[in-house]
Amino acid sequence: MDYDYVIVGGGSAGCVMAGRLSEDPARRVLLLEAGEHEGGLWSRIPLGVGRILNDASRTWTLQTEPAAATDNIARVWHSGKCLGGSSAVNGLLYVRGHPERYDAWGRIAGEAWSHAQCLPVFRRLERFAGPAGASRGRDGPLSVSMAGADPLSDRFLRACESLGYARIDDYNDTPGIGASYLQLSARRGLRCDAARAWLREARRRPNLTILSGAVAQRVLLDGGRARAVVARVGGVEREFAATREVVLTAGAVRTPQLLQVSGIGPAEVLERAGVPLRLRNDAVGAHLQDHVMVRLCFRTREPGTINAMLASTPRLVAEALRFALTRGGLLSTASLKSTLYAASEPSRSTPDLRIQLALISATDRIPKSLRAGFDAGSAFQIGVYGLYPQSSGHVRISAPSFDVPPVVQPNYLADPHDRAVLLSGLRIARRIAGAPPLREVIEEEIRPGAAVTSDDELLGYARKTGQTCWHPVSTCRMGPPDSAVVDAAGRVHGLSGLRIADASVFPLMTSSNTNAPTLMLAEKIAQTMR
Repeated sequence: MDYDYVIVGGGSAGCVMAGRLSEDPARRVLLLEAGEHEGGLWSRIPLGVGRILNDASRTWTLQTEPAAATDNIARVWHSGKCLGGSSAVNGLLYVRGHPERYDAWGRIAGEAWSHAQCLPVFRRLERFAGPAGASRGRDGPLSVSMAGADPLSDRFLRACESLGYARIDDYNDTPGIGASYLQLSARRGLRCDAARAWLREARRRPNLTILSGAVAQRVLLDGGRARAVVARVGGVEREFAATREVVLTAGAVRTPQLLQVSGIGPAEVLERAGVPLRLRNDAVGAHLQDHVMVRLCFRTREPGTINAMLASTPRLVAEALRFALTRGGLLSTASLKSTLYAASEPSRSTPDLRIQLALISATDRIPKSLRAGFDAGSAFQIGVYGLYPQSSGHVRISAPSFDVPPVVQPNYLADPHDRAVLLSGLRIARRIAGAPPLREVIEEEIRPGAAVTSDDELLGYARKTGQTCWHPVSTCRMGPPDSAVVDAAGRVHGLSGLRIADASVFPLMTSSNTNAPTLMLAEKIAQTMR
């Protein structure tokens, strides 16, 4: 059958769009999701994310292209391939971003994207269970709560305070330089992903169809209009017509990939891949940005870490029972609990660094199994990344089929500015670790080790070990037709009936985590379509 709207991608943005557009019973809405599952039991358990990210049936996985600035080592990227998308497999962190970034967004794409215009949308989407703040929402679909206190995170926050950083009660209400416990998209010890928040009630509507296991192959164009999506379902290609609009919410990698295999993108990229050009736009797949994090790892005598729990079967069983009975304990929260927003230079009045403590330490960000790769004993890490990278890369197809993963080159640390900011952050992190509240419980620095002290040595460690924060943005960015892919309402320049409403349209990197801004973006664009 025909639908008014065909939404491609059932992740964070797609769930919002499907939920909001189907509120009008006169609209026929189809949501296509490539994954065959929802997040599942392990997704609901906050600390179960490590297991989910190693589940190929619920995640997309690709390797980035090597680059000289990061020692020619490919990085592994995961993203959600299930209803709820990455909101069902991420670290649960809820961070809006600094107001100045939205004001910069507004200068690029129009006043509608300024902080003053975005703030009411943030309020509307959240159900915040923390301290009351003038900018916080209490009645939205997404549950947000404060991460529970723990001894090691308390020590981290006190160490930050001892170095002169202010303690912030709510960084989303009063953003700035300072230290705070993190906020999680969770309620009573369980994850609240976008599918649960926006589709739990909506999926009962007769005008909303959700089709899982539907892998989009291309968008069909009729002259200058998008008229349908071809998706493979059960091994068979099917055509789904959209009488009003096709809405792409497949994320910053797969949305530009889908445009390019449909003939929309840079002419030379499409020609090399063997795809006939339908609409030239050199910004499709360009301007890719992501946060790259470098971790300092420490062994500690403090027993309250995930490493210590996993090393002891009785302890693991006790934590599992505690979670089952009370929804409390280590399983009920994220591994990341506390953070510092810092400035790389004393002259800055707003933060450009994120420094965070995690109750886990391993050779890789996502160990391959429950025990493999974890540092022995009780251990934790302090992660560091620059908030506003200047380096940028690209997403480009190499074949005419969506089934062939695109070439993804993030170009981490290619710009000297990014290296300088990161180096400053690593120095600050070491000062935090050396402050009495943390120094008292640290036995040794596991990685890179106390012997690594010079700028060149620290940057060498960063080049070799820095890993993605899974925050890719800007590959179909918003702005004027001569330099961007979509307008201020997400409509693709040069075509009718085709809109994009995911993180690919961010014209710049927001502060820190991208899930909350993506939810806001989808809410805001859905408003314009009513």
